[in-house]
Amino acid sequence: MSTSTQNQIRPTWDVKKLQEAATKMVAHKIASRLHFIDSRPGNEIEEMERSSAQLKARMLKECGVKTPLDLVKHMAEFEVNVFNAEASVSGDENTAVLNNEKPTVWLEAKKMVQMSKEQETKMHHHYKQWNEDLAEAFGFKAQVEISPDGNKSKITFSRK
Repeated sequence: MSTSTQNQIRPTWDVKKLQEAATKMVAHKIASRLHFIDSRPGNEIEEMERSSAQLKARMLKECGVKTPLDLVKHMAEFEVNVFNAEASVSGDENTAVLNNEKPTVWLEAKKMVQMSKEQETKMHHHYKQWNEDLAEAFGFKAQVEISPDGNKSKITFSRK
């Protein structure tokens, strides 16, 4: 009879390895949604995304987010720290802008599934809608602009 030894696993990854793993994990979730978007046209996906945005807004409110500037700062800090993205913010308490200069999760998702232009357009639509739903949950409005190459975005949140 053999004896099994239990080994306690301790965290050993550095920040770079953690960011790479987090990026791949979230990119996989985005990439896997393509199948559902392609195979299930209708309101199901939109309802799921709206619910996701509302849950995110609730979490952000618990973190103290109250203004458009609070929102873009929180979003940018999360993306930069967790995913090693490149982002910048500007604005004030009434209108604020988040520039995603290097959205690492999106770029990884595109690479992972080698998206067609049609799939990329569908994902852009969902990204825009999710940000609009997030803004709505705060009582804000959102304007989302995506660069011609699809690799950068600018989101403006403002009070209604």
